[in-house]
Amino acid sequence: MSKRRGNNEGSIYHRKDGLWCAQVSLEGRRLTKYAKSQKECREWIKELLAKIDSGLTFEGTQLTLERYLELWMSGKEISRRPRTVIQYRQIAQTHILPLLGNIRIKDITPGHIKQLYSIKHDEGAGARTLQIIHAVLHVALKQAVREGLLGRNPVDAVDRPKVERSEMQILDEEQSRQFLIAASGSIFEAVFYLALTTGMRQGELLGLKWSDVDWEKGSLFIRRQLQQIEGKGYALMPPKTKAGRRRIKLGRAMMGQLEKHRRGQELAKAFAGARWQENDLIFPTTVGTPLDHKRVTKEFKDLLKKAGLPNIRFHDLRHTSISIQLEMGTPLNTVQHRSGHSRPSVTADVYAHVMQGSQNEAAEKIEELIVPIAVKLQ
Repeated sequence: MSKRRGNNEGSIYHRKDGLWCAQVSLEGRRLTKYAKSQKECREWIKELLAKIDSGLTFEGTQLTLERYLELWMSGKEISRRPRTVIQYRQIAQTHILPLLGNIRIKDITPGHIKQLYSIKHDEGAGARTLQIIHAVLHVALKQAVREGLLGRNPVDAVDRPKVERSEMQILDEEQSRQFLIAASGSIFEAVFYLALTTGMRQGELLGLKWSDVDWEKGSLFIRRQLQQIEGKGYALMPPKTKAGRRRIKLGRAMMGQLEKHRRGQELAKAFAGARWQENDLIFPTTVGTPLDHKRVTKEFKDLLKKAGLPNIRFHDLRHTSISIQLEMGTPLNTVQHRSGHSRPSVTADVYAHVMQGSQNEAAEKIEELIVPIAVKLQ
């Protein structure tokens, strides 16, 4: 005997073949579920009605994850950086769609997502890759909720994979001086000098223009960064965050380095002649075009070897600069601004080991000043 319910409440009935059938009406169309038990049908109706109450539409019940991500990413070139969109597509094609692509988005559960993470982990995917998978799924399905295609975001119920921060490799003050001595005369000497004295990122350094230099005030305005976009070459992009757009004060020695570099570039222009392409870049190629990150990195690695220094990453020059500034006692908010971090707490969290060292020094100094010393009276 079939069990009927009111409009939008769903119905359940027993078929002649022994299966149970559940049906729910949505936007004038019928959604059907076949199951072996009445209980399973009731649970399906309950879950589906909850999703409908949260905003699920009929269109949302038909979209597979593959089709939805295709539609979602097709408009992302307008609101996201090209490099970010490329990364979204690579993550989706490589990691997400092979396992979840054929599932309708309304049927995706936290269990599906946990299973995806588990499988990718077993395949050898790193924690950072799992975090990016999580981020792509979360932001994509969050938009589906906004559009009424989903009642809730299943990713909200799944913990974000943790990434253990790798230990920094930095140069100490003496090693930093050794490196700059080795870099003297290098075509990228000013790049390395600026990296160590300001903590700028490589993309920010290579995106600098002469119009960013304030010669009178001795400062530099960071307005953009050079990014490599797969299949499209290089592009100058604005900083990712508001904090990334900043003005940095430079010392006299650094201003002298820039002036020396500018004179050298004038000679390069004269030598290149008609081949020179004017882009106003401070650190271009010998014909004025954007400089390949790999060229700078190779020179950097060669100089480390020449100086007998640890084989660190170029990005570790940034870590070195920030660490030295903190060890010198530079105020945290000043270091945060120069680094382009959004908040002082970000700087403090990333460089907690340096801050701890400063606390140890402070503890020793305060004791020297105020701990009483017994004086024997005669």
